[in-house]
Amino acid sequence: MALRTTFSTLVRELNVVQNVAVRQFATEARPKQKKQVHPPRRTYLHEQYESIISNDRVMFIFQHNNLTVREFTALRQDLAQLDAPVKLTVLKSSVFNAALCNTKFANLSPLVTSGPACVFHTNISDSAHPDVLKKAMQMLNKNKKLVLLGGKIDETLLTHHDANKIVELPGLTQLQAELLGVLETPGRKLLNLLDSPAQQLHSVLDRRIE
Repeated sequence: MALRTTFSTLVRELNVVQNVAVRQFATEARPKQKKQVHPPRRTYLHEQYESIISNDRVMFIFQHNNLTVREFTALRQDLAQLDAPVKLTVLKSSVFNAALCNTKFANLSPLVTSGPACVFHTNISDSAHPDVLKKAMQMLNKNKKLVLLGGKIDETLLTHHDANKIVELPGLTQLQAELLGVLETPGRKLLNLLDSPAQQLHSVLDRRIE
């Protein structure tokens, strides 16, 4: 009886050891997943594009049809004459889309995959530079190799039609002044209307006193 019990115990312990060894072998045999390491250039571009998407309030995407380096340089020199912080950046589409995919502007991704692309971007305010966007877009639209595809202003996504319409609008300060004028005009008319009988009565009394 004691021999049978000892034998059963040895069998159980052998099974335990065998199971542990199998699990350990399976763990060691499983290949370790290596962390993907991107080339330094790709990492730099990804960080640059993330900054553009997150920090610049205006971002318009253009398709460029085989613009040469000289033509890009000429466009940048023209934009520099505006004396405002505006930039034209050539995109590496795959990296830019990777930067876009985790943002609220991910719907812009199809615009970049349609061909070679560049992006006009700036963080200027309407009050500081009310006409810069309009002038910049006029410069860019003159080049027949550039096609505006769409973009965003602040939190709003834009089609190319929307973008062209918005840049034609006057600056915020001018709009506020025009709105104030519209609101004040009825008040002035009402004030003149109410004041007119009093002025007429005053004139009549003055004539009678004379």
